Amino acid sequence: MKKAFLAGLLLLVGCSVFAQRTGVREEVLSSWNKCSGLDCVIDLSPKALTPAPKGYEAVYVSHYGRHGSRYAYTDKAYTVLLNMLSDGQKAGNLTPFGERLLALCQPFWDNVRYRVGDLTPLGWEQHQEIARTMVRNYPSAFGKGSEVDACSSPSVRSIISMNAFCASVSREAPLTRLYAHQGLTDAQATRPNSGSNPFKYKGPDIKLPYKESSEDFFLRHFPEYEQVLSRLFKDPASALGLNNPYDAFFNIYMFVGGMNSLPQDVRIDVSGLLTHEEYAKLWEIDNYERFREYYPYQQPNASIVDDIVAKADASLSAGKRGAHLRFGHDHVMMSLLMLMDIDGFGTVPQSNDDLVYWFQTFRSPMGTNLQFVFYQPRKGSGDTLVKVLLNGEEARVGQLEPVSGPYYKWADVKAHLAARLAKFVYRPAEGSWTSTDIGPGLVYRHFFGKDPVTGSAQQVFVADWDMSVPGYALKFGISAPPVKKVTSQIFKEKGAVIAMNAAYEPTSVVLKADGEYIINMPNNTVMTTGVPNWKSEAAFYVDSFGKPSIAFEGKGRTRDQLRAFYAASAMPNIYTSAPMLIENHNPVGLSFAGFYSEAEMNKFNYEDAIRHQGVRHPRTAVAITDDNHLLMIVVDGRRDGISEGMSARELTQFIEANFHPRDAINFDGGGSSTLCVEGQGDPETHVVNYPTGNNRYDHAGERGLYSFLYLVRE
Repeated sequence: MKKAFLAGLLLLVGCSVFAQRTGVREEVLSSWNKCSGLDCVIDLSPKALTPAPKGYEAVYVSHYGRHGSRYAYTDKAYTVLLNMLSDGQKAGNLTPFGERLLALCQPFWDNVRYRVGDLTPLGWEQHQEIARTMVRNYPSAFGKGSEVDACSSPSVRSIISMNAFCASVSREAPLTRLYAHQGLTDAQATRPNSGSNPFKYKGPDIKLPYKESSEDFFLRHFPEYEQVLSRLFKDPASALGLNNPYDAFFNIYMFVGGMNSLPQDVRIDVSGLLTHEEYAKLWEIDNYERFREYYPYQQPNASIVDDIVAKADASLSAGKRGAHLRFGHDHVMMSLLMLMDIDGFGTVPQSNDDLVYWFQTFRSPMGTNLQFVFYQPRKGSGDTLVKVLLNGEEARVGQLEPVSGPYYKWADVKAHLAARLAKFVYRPAEGSWTSTDIGPGLVYRHFFGKDPVTGSAQQVFVADWDMSVPGYALKFGISAPPVKKVTSQIFKEKGAVIAMNAAYEPTSVVLKADGEYIINMPNNTVMTTGVPNWKSEAAFYVDSFGKPSIAFEGKGRTRDQLRAFYAASAMPNIYTSAPMLIENHNPVGLSFAGFYSEAEMNKFNYEDAIRHQGVRHPRTAVAITDDNHLLMIVVDGRRDGISEGMSARELTQFIEANFHPRDAINFDGGGSSTLCVEGQGDPETHVVNYPTGNNRYDHAGERGLYSFLYLVRE
């Protein structure tokens, strides 16, 4: 029975029990610095290092480092306590100790208020020493011809930390060529979880493993918080004001811990505010809060792992020596330790009270650095080996078996990292097409996987009709407003082989079938938005002989001229739409929505052409090729990691790359995009794609519409 329980426990904690750090609470109680958690100052004393396996030498280093010591990252770390003391003085509620601390805090705030977040001189020195140690420990990686590439998050303290590190590398390794940079494209390697990162990874929803809130954890572990307040206030119960206890002590804890990093002439004496035992309890509470905050960051920050792997492989295969350096923040570092399962950080114990044995914020101190040091044989060939250093100390990688000591096969580490990332990030396989014959001259095509054009997961559904093969006729299906129908209803009613949604809402387009106008572009605006009507610049026609064509009619015409043009058209069947994607092999759809960032596009009305066509959505399109094929195309979207959807620009590129058509037009998309194919998809409706109207990943989310294209047998 005991053996069975132990086996279950091992499974529960993720098979990392051998990396558990024991005696953590005692360790914290013995060190005021470690009690400071993320404000802990890095220990730069020499560390014992295991000699490289015989015949191997260091050739390359991949690094991620947190900025060095700084002033508090938020002014609340200084002002919450200061305001509590100030209010207490006004109310005559301060103790003598409270009066003394207020007298210290007021000039202290004047001294630091314009330095919030700034790197301190100690932070500069930390990175100088870390760089010096790295180069001296691995001189074979930093000789003549070696290259060092460094990038940073946009945080000034991180950039200055990078500068300090690079200056030290230049002194220690003068033959190394060094380049340091910072830009938006560096976000994936430095701070991917930033809200401004447009390249952020996507994956399954991340659920926190513990339900207990940080505030409840605080109250359960530190019910005696009023004892601390009683040292400052005569009536501690009234001292908090508008602050709740958790928020107040969250900032008081940062206030105390942050003193470690400040210059001596700036620090103030806060001894007597907290006992060591109280400080240790506040560390454990903050440790839990940081776990809850950083756990979801594993998903976006997985791009750093990809960056480490890709750049290492490229450097090693090219025989380049040197290093790639990345500079960022504690929340990135700690999420990386969890994601990669360094020294057991990836383990989530059953009880949050046991979290301290696996996750410790003091292991991400100011100046934290994670180094992957790569080794190759001096002569001949052999496995590439790697060891991992966390703050200069040799670390374990998951439960991998090392070759010897801390040295692992790089191939094993890559496989381990790939498996870890798969838990948090969608990894679509490279996409491929499948084809199914529906009848003579009619093929159903399906693309699924990562599309090289958009670089994202896509699902694309295509009915490919060779119009030179007789036996089919293309028809317009219109449900006269206000009656709506779904695409599968038209498919069934008409006995169709193929059916697809077509034009936009009737108030914005021309709908004409069998010579009868149902609608002739009645509105000058898109519905009631006030946005000028842009949805009829192009037209899809079928003439009296059943031959389809696509034309870009909006060029050089005003809306009134365009309306008159369509009204005078002799074509019996007209659907207008927009944008024109490809005109006589010219990809005009590339520029339809302009070239705006996502943030800029979001400033436009949703129905504005720039936003409507500039962001990714499900899409519907029709294309005609030079060899007389009609392509009815539906692109799924709005499903991360499965079908991301496309912008008009991407749709143009995709159609051009895969089909090389003469002409192509975009139809109504989003929740309207639907394709039915005989004998395929849902056995009842024959819907092959996954319409988004019901927010479920099935074939049942069709939207009621007014216009359709369908193909019938003749």
